[in-house]
Amino acid sequence: MPAPSTPLDFHDPRSDRAVGALFGAPLAAALIGAPPALATPFTDPAHHPARLILAALSDLNGPHHLPQAPADPVQHAWAQVLRTAARTGTTPTSAPALEHTTAQDPMGASWRALTRTPRPTHDPAHGSFACTHLTDALRYAHTSAGDQAALHTAVLAAALWGASALPLGALRHLSRTTDPHTLTVTALTGARGPHPRLWPQHPVLVDEPRRLPPFAVPHPLDPHVLLGNLDHLRAHPDTVDAVVSLCRTHPSDAPHLPDHDWVRVWLHDRAGANPNVHFTLDEAAAALAALRAEGKRVLLHCWAGASRTPAVATRYAVATLGAPPLPTLATMIRTVGGHLDNPALSRAVAQLSGVDLPDPARTLFPHGVPPRRPELPAPHITG
Repeated sequence: MPAPSTPLDFHDPRSDRAVGALFGAPLAAALIGAPPALATPFTDPAHHPARLILAALSDLNGPHHLPQAPADPVQHAWAQVLRTAARTGTTPTSAPALEHTTAQDPMGASWRALTRTPRPTHDPAHGSFACTHLTDALRYAHTSAGDQAALHTAVLAAALWGASALPLGALRHLSRTTDPHTLTVTALTGARGPHPRLWPQHPVLVDEPRRLPPFAVPHPLDPHVLLGNLDHLRAHPDTVDAVVSLCRTHPSDAPHLPDHDWVRVWLHDRAGANPNVHFTLDEAAAALAALRAEGKRVLLHCWAGASRTPAVATRYAVATLGAPPLPTLATMIRTVGGHLDNPALSRAVAQLSGVDLPDPARTLFPHGVPPRRPELPAPHITG
C-alpha cells in the first residue's frame, strides 16, 4: 500500500491553482452577468459537478491520474484535464474525448476554448499579462457555446492560472452572494485533506510569540489609506470602511466587514511563490483605487505590513496618483519600517512601470537599507 503523500503547503502553486478552480464558475457567472445560482452546482459538494471538481483536485501531491475516474468518458477526460492543470500548471497535449464532442457540449467547448484562445504576451509595463488568458478563454466559450461552457471553461482556466490570476473586481462582485472563504476552505480541504488547526480552517499566527503589535500609518500620498498589519485589522476594526488584505485571513479577523468591502488577495511574501506577481500586484492596487473612488477609508495590509503592503501601496500611488515609481517605493518602505527580504516584489512593482530594478537595495537605498521596525520577525516567518 503506497504511503500517504505529504500535505500540500499553502505556498505551493498547486494550492493557488486548486483554490482558483473552485472560484472559476462563480467568477464566470459574475463576468458574464449570469445568475449566481448558476454556479452553485460547481461549488456545493451536494451537486455532481462540484464532486467531480473536488475529486479531480483531491491529493494533488498524489498520483497524476484521477483517484476515482468517472465512468463517462467525456467527464473522465474533462476531470483529468482539470487535475493536470492544477497539478502542473499546464494542459495535456490532447484530449480526444473532449475535442470531438458536439459544439454545444459544455465540457468539450471548455477544452476547445482553453486550448484555442490565444495567450496574451506577458508585457507588464504595457498592461499585458499572460494570465488574462483566463478571462479571455471564458469569454470565448460564452460567445461560442453559452453560459455553461463559460462556467466549465473558467474552472479549467482558473485551475491552470490560479487564484492569483482572478480579477479582483469580479471577485468583489461575486462576494455579495458567495462567501470567498468557504470556497477557499472547500478547495484546500479537498486538495490536501482537513487540517482544523491550519489555515484556512484556522486563523493564522494568532498565538504568542507570533502576534505582532497592531500597526498602521497613513499612506504618505493618500491619508485615507492606512498601511498596516493583520493585527491592526483584528484590534481596530472601526478605523476603516474597507480592507484590502494581502495575506491569509480568516472570517474571525474581521467579522464586522461585509464581504464586498473586504478584498482578499492571493499573494505570498516568498520568492518564487507568486506565479502571476505582476498581475496580482496591479489588481490589488486597482482594487484599492476602486474602494477609494467610492469614498471609503481603506486599510491596506499584509501580515506584518512590511513587504507586500509597501509594494502595493507604491503601485497604487504610481498608477492612480501619478507618483514616480522608485522614489515612491523607497518612501513606502521607510514609512512602514519595512524590508527587502523578498526583493522580487519591488522588482515586479518597478517592472510594471517599465523600470528594471536588478538590485532593489542598492538602487533604492544607496546609503544602506533603513532599519526595519524592531518587532518584525525573522524573514522566514510570514502570514
